[in-house]
Amino acid sequence: MKRKHSDDLWLCLHFPQLPVEIFTREKTEKPVVVTVKQRITHMNSIAMALGMRVGSSMDTAYVLCSNIVCFEKDHDKELLALNFLAQWAYQFTPNVALKTPASLLLDIKSSLSLFGGIENIKMQLQKGLLHLGYSAVLGVHHTPLAAHISAKMALPDVAPLHDTPIEMLDVEPRILESLQKMGIRSLRDTLALPYSGLTRRFGVFFADYLQRLQGEKSDPQKFISEQPSFLSEITFLSNVTNVESLVFPIRRLLQEFCEFLMVRQLKVSTFSFRLSHRSHKPRSFSIHLAEPESDAAMFLLLTQLHLEKINDVEEIDSIRLSARQFLSTIALSGDLFHGTRFQQKDGRMIGLADHENSARLSNILNARLGQEACFGLSLANDHRPEKAWKPVQQGSLEVGDAEDNHRPLFLLPQPRALSLHNGKPEFSGDLALLQGPERIDCGWWDTPVARDYYVARHPAGALYWIFQERPRKPSHEPSKKEQPWFLHGVFS
Repeated sequence: MKRKHSDDLWLCLHFPQLPVEIFTREKTEKPVVVTVKQRITHMNSIAMALGMRVGSSMDTAYVLCSNIVCFEKDHDKELLALNFLAQWAYQFTPNVALKTPASLLLDIKSSLSLFGGIENIKMQLQKGLLHLGYSAVLGVHHTPLAAHISAKMALPDVAPLHDTPIEMLDVEPRILESLQKMGIRSLRDTLALPYSGLTRRFGVFFADYLQRLQGEKSDPQKFISEQPSFLSEITFLSNVTNVESLVFPIRRLLQEFCEFLMVRQLKVSTFSFRLSHRSHKPRSFSIHLAEPESDAAMFLLLTQLHLEKINDVEEIDSIRLSARQFLSTIALSGDLFHGTRFQQKDGRMIGLADHENSARLSNILNARLGQEACFGLSLANDHRPEKAWKPVQQGSLEVGDAEDNHRPLFLLPQPRALSLHNGKPEFSGDLALLQGPERIDCGWWDTPVARDYYVARHPAGALYWIFQERPRKPSHEPSKKEQPWFLHGVFS
């Protein structure tokens, strides 16, 4: 057969046990089965060793073993797991496509040189999947459809497919039934028929499928987005009633998360956990970081601090870790001779360590006190001193237009009225005006102010920020009453 795309190389990861492995990622000695309408469709090796078979009823299963664990087939959870595995496989090639319900297609032609050949890629894939708690059958061929069939049949790399049973073809059941009635048993028998006859009998889509399978026509795939996303879940075979028992599965999820961040060269500033039970409303909480991080130890510490505050969860049967927003890692060059007499004298490494310690302290305070109690400050677009600043979330950077006029760091919660002595303001002594006036007259839309601000010096040397109220409405006649003075801030 002539192949126009014989230079391509595709690898298929087929997960035949995906329906049961989404529930058994944690090692277990219990028999686990997945059912549809009380009929077993998938099982782990322990259940198979006990004599359970696909198609058996649950009544038969309970006769063989009384402590069997049963789950209903969950298509949504399988799709989430397949998406998670696709994101994980992105480290081997950016061209990863989902082949539902239980396969991934990887275009590995451009990755062979990077990983040192197909055998190294297969070895790393198998090792990584085993670490994640999944098992896959790998198939390699020149087209996506051929790689998929190779994986389902566990064939050697680029093995001929002529003897493939027609039941392994990804076509409609009615077409398979018709082929069987015609005496067609293998792909070789199917390809021996003329395309024109196949098209008239089964439609153009079946002929197109055969051409894409052989590489006679291109077979473009829809690859996953280059935007990273992480979602991993662990299901417990028995209910967890003690929140402290979640530390071990949480540690595993965080290790997977940090490995994902490392291979994708990313950091994260927020991620979320979800504690679920089939009989209760799920409970979620988020971890917010002062600055983007990728440190598993820090993530675990902050998560434990949050768990200490949870006391309203009765039962848990699954835990999920997810993150959607990521930042690229920026590599910082350090001092090659740090710790020796040749180290740099500009304090670069010391400053970096102080910065990391400051971020660590902010993260711990945020976890203990709550996100609302820990925040940063930023300039606001308002001339009124009371409204010239605003709280912002930790880690966010908002830069405003700073004014040239000096402002004290400390403002009184409410301006304090000053007494007058010989027409001049005093505060435990006469105040000498050094700078001003700075007129602020705005806020007509909510809280109007009309003030003249001055920098004043106390006899003891302290610098104060004071203002004098101005008349709200202009008058043609001079006011006989002296406008009041107030103390508003103290300079450091």
